[in-house]
Amino acid sequence: MAFQLAPFLARSVPGIGVLGGIVGGAAALAKNARLLQEKRVTATEAAVETGKETVGAGLATAFSAVAAGAVGGGLVISLGTALVAGVAAKYAWDRGIEFVEKEFGAKGTEIVSDDDLLREEIA
Repeated sequence: MAFQLAPFLARSVPGIGVLGGIVGGAAALAKNARLLQEKRVTATEAAVETGKETVGAGLATAFSAVAAGAVGGGLVISLGTALVAGVAAKYAWDRGIEFVEKEFGAKGTEIVSDDDLLREEIA
């Protein structure tokens, strides 16, 4: 029988966080690969940004799972709780990273929003 990663990771909160990090990191890598190809970021900037997004997504996913489990309730309440907790955790992570970079002079990448990319493609 083949190893099944998702069910294995779903058995624990840290595993759920790893799964969220994989998904979030893949999305960040896809975005940064495009920016790198367009020469809008350096390879180092793309790697750092991908790393930050991977960890942030993993933490937000784990926090979301804990919150939904703690609140319980039906499907709608669980989904709502998971969504709100995930957004709050990712927001806090992003603001924390910005603070650390500002306070300690870390050279982070400028976060390019999808809206900015869309505006440039339309123009």
